[in-house]
This record gives sequence, C-alpha cells and structure tokens, in this order.
Amino acid sequence: MKTSIRSGIGYVVAITLAAGCAALGPQLAAWNPAPIGASWDVSQRNTGSYGKDAQVRTTRIADSTWKGMPVAVMKASTGVTLLQQASDGNWLAVLGPNGKPFMSFEPAVGWEYPLYVGKSWTTRHKVTMHASNKVFDLEWSCKVEDFEKVTVPAGTLDAFRVHCTTNDGTDELDWYSPEVQTIVKTRMVRGPNSGFGPGTQETELVSRPS
Repeated sequence: MKTSIRSGIGYVVAITLAAGCAALGPQLAAWNPAPIGASWDVSQRNTGSYGKDAQVRTTRIADSTWKGMPVAVMKASTGVTLLQQASDGNWLAVLGPNGKPFMSFEPAVGWEYPLYVGKSWTTRHKVTMHASNKVFDLEWSCKVEDFEKVTVPAGTLDAFRVHCTTNDGTDELDWYSPEVQTIVKTRMVRGPNSGFGPGTQETELVSRPS
C-alpha cells in the first residue's frame, strides 16, 4: 500500500550554526527515504553513453540485504535495481534486469550527513564491474553548494545543490529536496576518460513520490 509523503514526512531541516559559521542555514541531519511502496517519475534527456531520452518510474520495494547488510531497494521501470545502504542511502550495488549484480561499490558511495551549505568531502572506493570482473579505483569529491528553490515539472521546491566530481572526469550536480525525500533534478557529464564513454544526462522530477 502506498503512503503519502505529506502524511508522514520525517525529514528534519534544522536551523543550526553550520561548521562554526556565524550565519544560520538549513541542515539535513540524516537520509530519510520515501516509504516502501512509494513511486515517482523522472524524465531523462540523454546523449552519448547515457543512451536515449526516457521517462523512468522508480518504486521503493521491500527492504533486503546485501552481503549481510540491510539495504533499501529502489526498482526502476527499466528493470535496473539500486541497493542503498539503509543507514545513509549510499550506493552499495546496481542489479541488472536479470537480478544479478552489474556494479558494486566498496565501501558504499554517496553523501555524508548532515548536509549543510559549504560542507565538502572526498572518499575513495573500489568499484567492481561484475560482467567483466574488473575492479577500478574511484575517488568521489562533493560539496554542498547552496540551498535554493528549483522548479521542475513536479513543482517548485527548496533543495540542497550538491556538486560531485570523480577521478575519471565525471561531473555531477544534484538537487535534493527534503520535502519530497528524493533528488528532484540532476545534470551529469561523463568525460572522455569515463569507462562508460562520454555523454550527458539531465533529469527532472515529473511526479512526486506517493
């Protein structure tokens, strides 16, 4: 049974002093995913290695485990399944339409909480491509650049703008809205050194999780 986000919204945007700064600002204390059963739609404008334009519906299905760890499970209408670390939403693995691992990360890759404007971090990971059994090193560097209003087909929302780059030349901008508990807009660029090949992707939230 699907649950309304608005009826049980659990995010905390606290007004705090961020990292010793004198100015007050919003802070997102922890990851709080959409409830099990919720679905949302995202439009994609793609070039190059990202493939063709698409509209993708994602549904949070029943929680599971990955190598003994609890995970939140997000299944896309493309058949791809994302396993996210239950504690913070960081990516542990991507499963293909056949249910087998396509790609996995050690340790899980993603954001560090709490989020607040000006925070930055760099982490290092091993990425396994399971079809070829190849392993490569990933360096992931992010900064929370702003908390701003962003307009997408699903509405105008307050969102943290997070800018991340990798050591293979990938550049990613994400806008995350605590109100709807998901990323509402992205801009991604894969450079010529990407293992997937160059390409661009822009996404926008079309319908809110419900």
